[in-house]
Amino acid sequence: MYFDLRLWRMTQGMRLAMLGGVVLGLLALAVGIARFAFLGMALAAVFAGGSLAQVALPLAAAVAAVLLRYLLDHARTVQAHRIAARVQTSLRARLFDRIAALGPAWFAGKRTG
Repeated sequence: MYFDLRLWRMTQGMRLAMLGGVVLGLLALAVGIARFAFLGMALAAVFAGGSLAQVALPLAAAVAAVLLRYLLDHARTVQAHRIAARVQTSLRARLFDRIAALGPAWFAGKRTG
């Protein structure tokens, strides 16, 4: 894996929000694992000849885990898009400032394509 120090510097002021995205992802992972555990409990109850009530509770918990995982993953995705937009806006502002500092004369002697 490649770590770019310049890109890391551009995330200054946004790192706590990025950490929040990581935490949301880890929570979604834990809920996804719990979903499989609940499904396993439901299957075990079915194979053991359990009643409908004994099977319904783990299945309801699995459905709740699916919904919770969806919500956590959606929140993580929305947060990631917001952070990416902030980084892009910052990068574009720096690029514009650099272009303005160079002036039009610098671009007059350069080919664009």
